[in-house]
Amino acid sequence: MSSETRKFGQALIIGGSIAGLLSARVLSEHFEKVIVLERDALPAGPEARKGVPQGHHIHALLEAGLRILDDLFPGMTREMESEGVERIDMARDAAWLQSGSWKARYEGDVESILVSRPFLESKVRGRVAALPNVELREGVSVEHLVLDATNRRVVGVRVKGPEGEQELRGALVVDASGRGSRTPQWLELLGFGAVAQEQVRIDLGYTSRLYERPEGIDAWKILVINGRAPDASRSGFISNVEGHRWIVSLNGYFGDHAPTHDAGFLEFARQLPTSHLYDYIRQARPLSAPVLHKISSSRWLHYERLARMPAGLVLVGDAVCSLNPVFGQGMTVAALGAKLLGEGLARSQGTPEGPPAEMSRRFQKELGKVVGLCWMLTTTQDLAYPRAEGARKPGLKLLQWSFNNMIDLTSVDARACQRFYDVLHMRKGLEGLLDPLFARALLGYNLKSLVVPRAQRANLDTLPPHPSTPPPRPSGRLDNAA
Repeated sequence: MSSETRKFGQALIIGGSIAGLLSARVLSEHFEKVIVLERDALPAGPEARKGVPQGHHIHALLEAGLRILDDLFPGMTREMESEGVERIDMARDAAWLQSGSWKARYEGDVESILVSRPFLESKVRGRVAALPNVELREGVSVEHLVLDATNRRVVGVRVKGPEGEQELRGALVVDASGRGSRTPQWLELLGFGAVAQEQVRIDLGYTSRLYERPEGIDAWKILVINGRAPDASRSGFISNVEGHRWIVSLNGYFGDHAPTHDAGFLEFARQLPTSHLYDYIRQARPLSAPVLHKISSSRWLHYERLARMPAGLVLVGDAVCSLNPVFGQGMTVAALGAKLLGEGLARSQGTPEGPPAEMSRRFQKELGKVVGLCWMLTTTQDLAYPRAEGARKPGLKLLQWSFNNMIDLTSVDARACQRFYDVLHMRKGLEGLLDPLFARALLGYNLKSLVVPRAQRANLDTLPPHPSTPPPRPSGRLDNAA
């Protein structure tokens, strides 16, 4: 896009996270200049950094996020594949014990990539830094928002950096600073009121380390072990990543966190709901020391509910909603937020001074719909633990019962599993679970669960093999599991 077709002047992005970098790529099409303000010193290559403590741990990029990445950076995922990143079919290549039952495995079309967070962030950052109208500024902290004379529009930020304190002006300010976002405090001080928030306290800790990937492991490319709440509060993951390595993450709720020494790490793994993960890693060669990261709660800040939302400001990624990382939705929500932002700017007329005043509120409402689906899926499961602290709405126990039955159904019915993946990977919204064919199969399974013991209607024990002979791809009518 030529400079003559860009509608706005300068944009400012707080934070060089994945959310910030994807937002910068989108904004580069609509603004003459985009400045990303990052507090950290940015590494030259794929290294974890202080401002992303979760960078040492396993990350997932769901299909919706992968599609956006391919659209924004043509050829980048192919480049990563040439450097050892694997593109997988989740239905075929994931061995997944979810809530105590093994997912059906089949030849599907649910794509994802297996990559470490530092490697992916480095690739995205390199692409963004190469854009002629994007500038990455390191070692800069944003101290406050700046309003115009009407106190209704954000027109810039106060920053502190190598050149001291200064004011930067922008037609749009994007907060992509993550869980540590100071926008709630800034808006309250500026008279916009308190931002309503929902929280589910889980006191989660996940401990991760890298291993050399042993030769001859081809039964799966990612292994996931999740026990069934409320009896099991531990989970574990092994994922192939670039460099012929594994990332292994062990997770525990309510202070039950995997130790950061060798013997304790292995013992925690041994006590997972099945021994599969432990059996794979006990003879593997570690490449790094275990690192622990803690998340006290899942949190959703409802900017869309503010009585007054200042124009010229939008928030994306974890600055809006920080989800339980066990469910692997964060980077995909960040990508969807960037896509929505680009679509909103493309529709906006505005002036060189900035997008129209209503764009900020409209964007936060649209993002809220995306976040709402993820929030429902994750908190429904987390609130099955009595020790989880959060609002429990009427009908939650019935929803959890049916949700657990749905997970068990996906262990024996590939077509139902495909519908589940469609929603999980954000191909579809909740309507994917309300599809009449799927709903009929789930209703039949719910009735079956009243009279048939779980062990006789779900695969609780047998890790499904890698599909050797592709069956017909799941589509069309669902089997009635009753």
